[in-house]
Amino acid sequence: MKLFDGFEAIVFPQENKILITHHGYLYYIYDREYKRWEKYRRAGHDHLTVANYPDVSRKALAEAMQGVFPKKETDFMRLCGPAQLYIGDMMCLLREDHADYMSDHTLYHMVDCFLSESAIPHKSFEAIRNLLDHAAAQRHSSSQVAAQIKDLSFKIIGRDIFKGEIGIVDGHDGSSYFWIMPVRVIDDSDTNQLDHVARMKSAEISIEEDDVAQYLTPFLYAHFDNALEANRKRMEDAWIDDDGNTEFSQVSGFEWNLTYNFFTFDSIADILQDIRDTIDALSSGRETEYTKKLKIKRGTSTHRLLYAKNLSEEEIAAYNANRPTEDDTETERIIDFYRRFLYRMEYMMKVGKEKGYDLISFMGP
Repeated sequence: MKLFDGFEAIVFPQENKILITHHGYLYYIYDREYKRWEKYRRAGHDHLTVANYPDVSRKALAEAMQGVFPKKETDFMRLCGPAQLYIGDMMCLLREDHADYMSDHTLYHMVDCFLSESAIPHKSFEAIRNLLDHAAAQRHSSSQVAAQIKDLSFKIIGRDIFKGEIGIVDGHDGSSYFWIMPVRVIDDSDTNQLDHVARMKSAEISIEEDDVAQYLTPFLYAHFDNALEANRKRMEDAWIDDDGNTEFSQVSGFEWNLTYNFFTFDSIADILQDIRDTIDALSSGRETEYTKKLKIKRGTSTHRLLYAKNLSEEEIAAYNANRPTEDDTETERIIDFYRRFLYRMEYMMKVGKEKGYDLISFMGP
């Protein structure tokens, strides 16, 4: 049965279940025996040939939906356990239930940040929903709600997540981030191949590419060794010449996109020492070759556009129309980032060496 916006409802007779698909991909499942809805754990990834399954009747679907025929996806979300929902689903429900508060750009991004930073998102979702319910009943202002969200986030997460620090993600972030981790070459015929390099993913960190460009490239470029065998054997392309011979081209220099950039532990140690010296220079107001480079704008947006996330589209457009050539990040914020980066890299080298890894890779998105 066709529903709305590409959603359809079908029956899986062998398992006595109702399946809800979106453009043929499985999203929600209703177990008729236990009368229970769940969001499919791989929602949007597994495709079904919907035509091979019988349609569910309108009456049967309404009964499964507790008497309410579905008109939008959130109708299904509400019948699933909160622990099954994605953060995006939670945001959809909050936007629907608290349109006034969630239409406030600042509050929206505070809630999104709170849920994203939470170790147990569904518990935080229940807490923020209760907070907004109470705020609406008491007619609290947006500024009052913002203060309450800050208090709640500190209580649940244990730190100030809204101070606007330059981010370092523990683990792998698949969007516009650099992936940094200990590695070891196991096949040097082409060190640009993923399966030729062992990766210690348990020690991986991710840093947004704009932040790498602004705060780390002065050090990375200065210490990148193009003659290092692991870097020298990164193959870029292969072809057959007129004589039938296979020819290769190699990656040269620090490569920005989806390519290993290898550093020895000694090179990383030199980078960290330069960063320590830069922290000292920034703290004392002393000018060095690195502090000069830090003033030059390199990324596509400033720190406040990346992390404050409280600017309107008009403000962002106005900013982009007059993009500065100098970075406007506060010195204290840069120093804080460098100190956290130092700690993670020192730890990364220690555990990497313990497990037999001998290189650190920086790979861009």
